[in-house]
Amino acid sequence: MERAAEWYALVTCVVVGLSHVLHPRAWAESFDALHRAGRPGAFANGGLSLVTGAAFVAAHPVWSGPAVVLTLLGWVLVLKGAVNLLAPGVALRGMGRAGAGRGREFVAGGVLLLAVAGVLGYALWTTRER
Repeated sequence: MERAAEWYALVTCVVVGLSHVLHPRAWAESFDALHRAGRPGAFANGGLSLVTGAAFVAAHPVWSGPAVVLTLLGWVLVLKGAVNLLAPGVALRGMGRAGAGRGREFVAGGVLLLAVAGVLGYALWTTRER
């Protein structure tokens, strides 16, 4: 189950990371639209984060080695989802800032996701079954 979660996260981090780097303005526009939607936008963003994060946490309880990055990512996404769902006003302030610019912060987020993918790829490569 842990290897499947690592592969899923690797593919997801590469695609979403590249999307953030290649289309930061589109991401800013998306967050602007979610912000304009108000609490329903925060709930939509929170639901996506919570579901993904909870799946990572449940399928990947690894607390050692390089693959711990996936467990940590899972908990960060759970926290993000919880803030969006339990404190939508706080989430909306952050979404408003992210949607107001040209998307440079999304490039940084994309680079971070690609780095996570690199660590997961390394972990998968070095622990592959012989």
